Amino acid sequence: MAGGGYTPTWMLEFALAFGLAKLIEALLIRIRLPRVLSYVVAGILLVSAGFSLSETMYAFAILGIVTMLFHAGLSSSTREFFRGLRIAGMVAVGGVLGAIAAGFATIPLLGVDFLTAFSIGVILSATSVSLTVQTLEELGRLSSMEATAIIGAAVVDDVLGLALLSTAFGLAGGVLKLEYVLGISALAFAFWLMVSYGFQAISRPLLKFAIKTNIEAPLLSLSFILLMVLSYTATYVNLSAILLAYALGLGLASYPILARRIYREIQPIISIFTPLFFVYSGMLVDIHVLFREEIIQYLYTIAVIVLLAVASKLLGCYLSARLVGFNHRASLIIGIGMMPRAEVMLTAATLIYRLGLITSDIYMGILLVLPLTTIMVPPLLKYVYSKGVIR
Repeated sequence: MAGGGYTPTWMLEFALAFGLAKLIEALLIRIRLPRVLSYVVAGILLVSAGFSLSETMYAFAILGIVTMLFHAGLSSSTREFFRGLRIAGMVAVGGVLGAIAAGFATIPLLGVDFLTAFSIGVILSATSVSLTVQTLEELGRLSSMEATAIIGAAVVDDVLGLALLSTAFGLAGGVLKLEYVLGISALAFAFWLMVSYGFQAISRPLLKFAIKTNIEAPLLSLSFILLMVLSYTATYVNLSAILLAYALGLGLASYPILARRIYREIQPIISIFTPLFFVYSGMLVDIHVLFREEIIQYLYTIAVIVLLAVASKLLGCYLSARLVGFNHRASLIIGIGMMPRAEVMLTAATLIYRLGLITSDIYMGILLVLPLTTIMVPPLLKYVYSKGVIR
């Protein structure tokens, strides 16, 4: 209830942002574009109309993305992560190294500094294979060796990407020494291992304790408290909040009964709050750059970013797949399958852009990667499989 002159305008902001996002979602899913794209489009439309989100709405947005990464961790497990680590890990590392190399390629191509180039590489390292998995399932190839490598690599890719994102957060403080980069990377992995393995060990007694408390929604309540504490801890030591959110999900997922219950119970929170983060991502787009005299330079930057995003995963994962024994055709399929980007890339791009590590034209180029790879990947996979053009 409002009082003392306070007007809760965030309520209207919520209704407007969420309502527009869902309206556009209803339209875009009809043409088989990812839901997350509709939320970004809603944000771009809102900022173009002169709207801005309050700090309250930004807090809701961060809540949404932290919860989403926790939810993603629940769908896997630490055990699964290490089971296929050799082959999937090599593929993932190849893709990440390709992305980092693409980031540093922007130094001569775009004239950016080291920190911006590294940040671009971090953003491009993120992969989302849900579209690839759906396409492989339609083709009846989901049980193939290349499909298994893609799915496993996506898990490893997430962990590496989150550690790199935390490294970028640390570097944002202005320290560019190699020992600092290695130190913050080691700290990120140490925190990740500690949380994922720690909660793997206590997941079963945690379930029993939560049930004995007799509080309402015991599993959801306890896991959400842990999620918020760990997210704060990560930011307190200059890491990304989503790093430990994902690790907590992985740790709890080692006990499937516990994971399934929390997975179901937390879904409504994700459905409500996560779209707000991607609406916020769209609202960071500086639409006015399209109307400036330097538009040719902006278009060049956008084109370079999009081409590097496609080439980095295609070549990096292709070469690493060849190294671990896949033939030419299977390696190409793996490279194509690792190209799509979605939520994790947008999360990294938004957080890094908010830190001021990339410019608005680079950010716009990164946003374009999502729809372009979404459109490209399914027909490319179908073509390679159906035509057999690769011997």
